[in-house]
Amino acid sequence: MKKTFFLLVAAALMISACSNNNEQPQPEGQATIRFEVTNYEQVSLDEVTRAAATALAHLEMAIYDASTLQLVDSIKTKSGDSGYGSFSASLPFGDYVVLFLGFDGSRQSILKNIQSIGFTENNVPNLFHKVINLTVSPSSATSQDVTLSRAVAAFSIKSQGYIPTNLQTLTIVATGGGYKLNGQTGWAANVAQRTTNFNVSAYAGKESVGVSVYSFLPSEEANMNFSVTATTSNGEVLAQKDFSNVPMKINQRTIYTGSLFGDGTQAQDFNLSLENDVWNDVNLEY
Repeated sequence: MKKTFFLLVAAALMISACSNNNEQPQPEGQATIRFEVTNYEQVSLDEVTRAAATALAHLEMAIYDASTLQLVDSIKTKSGDSGYGSFSASLPFGDYVVLFLGFDGSRQSILKNIQSIGFTENNVPNLFHKVINLTVSPSSATSQDVTLSRAVAAFSIKSQGYIPTNLQTLTIVATGGGYKLNGQTGWAANVAQRTTNFNVSAYAGKESVGVSVYSFLPSEEANMNFSVTATTSNGEVLAQKDFSNVPMKINQRTIYTGSLFGDGTQAQDFNLSLENDVWNDVNLEY
């Protein structure tokens, strides 16, 4: 799913110069930089909450000092906000690292450390990102195009056929990936186990249920392990299935389809398929 963001950088530069005896005069001043994100939409792939094309819930910008990587400024916008996707910041002349994030969900980002971007409750959302090195000076470019790329891989499990009437929760334990992003590399900051719980009681007694979890990977491709457990409201285990050495790739969904509950007495095997074409099916107009 190619998603292109056109960010217009309008820099109004205030320039002053000073000289110090025999030293070469050095420019001093600041730039007010404005970024505009236009016409963005994406398609939700969460099988539990599949929806039509909608704007991403969050578009954010974070600016870091290039030498220290200290957070200088950040702006967070949400879909529906006035000026959604519009950013501006007044920066002294110098070098910066600018991070852009677009993601779904209700969790909040934690932007303090660019090499370890996290989210509340260790959530990993469907996330896109871009990092650029920015020099603010009297000769700074007045505009540039920025393209955001998906930074996550997805594991999906679909169970078809018999679904118990007392099904309450699907729990997925993922190992081999991470839940914090190194914003400079676009990969996982570190490998760490993560547990995700889905309330799927609305699908109890029906004919199918499916969920997806996202992970940051330690490289473009990696194998991960997933353990899926289905339980009732009081914690009784209805079914459990382990998926080992699952091939994962950034911007790719790895999907297992089968019958987690069998015919109600015995669970059946799952078939594996790989998808990434769905993630590349978004049209933009401007």
